Amino acid sequence: MGNMQRVSQGKYLGLPMVVSGSKQQLFGFIKTSIHQRMLKWKNRLLSAAGKETMLKSVALAMPTYTMSCFQLPSKLCKEISSLMANYWWGEANGKNKIHWCAWKKLTRNKHMGGLGFKDLMAYNTALLGKQVWRMLTQPNLLVSQVMKAKYFPRSSIFKCKVPNNASWIWRSLMGAGSWWNKEPDAR
Repeated sequence: MGNMQRVSQGKYLGLPMVVSGSKQQLFGFIKTSIHQRMLKWKNRLLSAAGKETMLKSVALAMPTYTMSCFQLPSKLCKEISSLMANYWWGEANGKNKIHWCAWKKLTRNKHMGGLGFKDLMAYNTALLGKQVWRMLTQPNLLVSQVMKAKYFPRSSIFKCKVPNNASWIWRSLMGAGSWWNKEPDAR
């Protein structure tokens, strides 16, 4: 009876069922799956356009669902961006080639001189902001009703506070919504 064993909680729809402990370790599966996918691509001789397509359509798409629910740690986003930059610039004899341009510049829009890769931190914030927008514009959704009842039953989402016992999802949504500072004007 005194011998307790840790039970893995598993995943549902690709997301961890219990979000506790180190978020870096918890969401590390995203980095691992992207890295494993990129290892399969290394044997292919792809042009720059082919690499761009693979990165945009696969590597950037893999974490999208998770990022629409949770704020990923900035360190994890930087590590994933580093993986993508290393794949983009390539390697020779097991060593990464020179990165002739900063990844941040490659994340600019094409008309601004970049390649249009997504900045993962900004993309994560945008996806979470979209969820907040859904709660505002569709108050009859079950998730909107549950969040309102739990976190801001008598006020606006713009004026609610993040309690100490808030779920990681709510903390993520409020972190993404930190750019607003007041309720929009009624015009």
